[in-house]
Amino acid sequence: MPHSSPSGNLLKQCRSLAVLLLVAIISAGSPADAQTRRKNTKTTTTRKTATKQKTATRTLESVRKDKSTTEKKISETATRLNTNTKELQRQINRLNSLNGDIEANRSKVRDLRSHIDSLGTAISTTADSIKILEDDLEAMRLAYAKALRELQPHAASTGELSFIFSAKSFSEAYSRIRYLRRFSAWRERRAENIRRGIDRIAAQRARLTSLRHSQDLAYRKAEETQTTLSRQQAESEKMVTSLRKEDSALRAMLKEQKRKSAALDRELDRLIAAEQARIAREEAERARREREKEKNKAKGSSGTKASDTGRSAKDVASANAPTRTAASTSASALTGSFEANKGRLLFPVAGSYKIVRRFGRQPHPTLRHVETENSGIDIEVSPGTQARSIFAGKVSAIFRQDGFNSIVMIRHGRYISIYANLSAVTVKQGDSVKTGQNIGTVFSDPDDSNRTTLHFEIRNERQKLNPSQWVR
Repeated sequence: MPHSSPSGNLLKQCRSLAVLLLVAIISAGSPADAQTRRKNTKTTTTRKTATKQKTATRTLESVRKDKSTTEKKISETATRLNTNTKELQRQINRLNSLNGDIEANRSKVRDLRSHIDSLGTAISTTADSIKILEDDLEAMRLAYAKALRELQPHAASTGELSFIFSAKSFSEAYSRIRYLRRFSAWRERRAENIRRGIDRIAAQRARLTSLRHSQDLAYRKAEETQTTLSRQQAESEKMVTSLRKEDSALRAMLKEQKRKSAALDRELDRLIAAEQARIAREEAERARREREKEKNKAKGSSGTKASDTGRSAKDVASANAPTRTAASTSASALTGSFEANKGRLLFPVAGSYKIVRRFGRQPHPTLRHVETENSGIDIEVSPGTQARSIFAGKVSAIFRQDGFNSIVMIRHGRYISIYANLSAVTVKQGDSVKTGQNIGTVFSDPDDSNRTTLHFEIRNERQKLNPSQWVR
């Protein structure tokens, strides 16, 4: 086998080194290229980051803008809903007020018709009375004329003096004088009776004229009231038809009203229960003190002198009798007095008013087959009207409640009168008030043309009573 030369081996090694070096150069490249590549990579990364940040910034601004727009729309929607709710409430209040007018006018028409009937009866009776008086007067006149003809035959032709002097004797002349005197007195009485009959007839005719005039006025008033009533009923039906289109809103409003009324009932029950517990504790404490006092008195009396034992039985009975406290006696007397005045208690407001919502369960003015519950009565009055205490009592609580403004509770023994929807209160808790004393100003709603309504209740402790049966 021939051997290769040294120069050939060296050439092979040089070729191998050249290949390796070329591979290394290609793989690593020059430092400038590496720096350029690193710079390009960094620039690309920076651009991507900036793009992401810019995109993120735009997204955040868009979100904030969308949020602001949404909040504005929500606020506008809430404002519209609130405005619609207030307008709906105003319409319901107007309808309730209108229904109150309708009820008042119905009652007025009934009263006027009853008055017209009574006037008709009085007119008929008076006309009959005039006929009887005229018949009596005519009878008196005929009797008087006949008597004059029969009892004065001579006086008519010769005169009274000739009638006397024509007597045949003194006795007969005296008898004729007495006769003429009696006849003159009878004639005067008859004439007076006739004059009185004429006066009675004139008075009855004047009464008849007055009755007929009153009846005519009552007829016209009844017709006017009936016309007003018909117009109000038509307006009410129109409002009901319009409001029934807002069924869902009305039901939501009714639900809210029920919530507020229930909250007021719960608060009243809580306050009354707390007051009952306080009164019971005070009574128990008074009874305990009285028992302690009697016990001490019994201990002291066992060591008294014999002369003290000579007290009368009446004194002993009086000393040993249980003492009723002034507070409980006063409360009992107030309770009895309040009950005794049922139907005659003072109305809680003075001046003109109308009841727009009555006590108990009533049909909803617009929603079919729906009833509302009222724990008292709602009284519409003029702005500035003062609420007044219906009876003497003591202010047991003053508080505020959503939907009812300020509320005053006055205790009259076991009974409690409640005055709600006051804007200003002029009494304090614990004050003793008199019958008719002003306790506060009824709230006027500026969002409802200053409509002014007092919510009024009467309770026997926690039992709800119909105020219309207690006040006059």
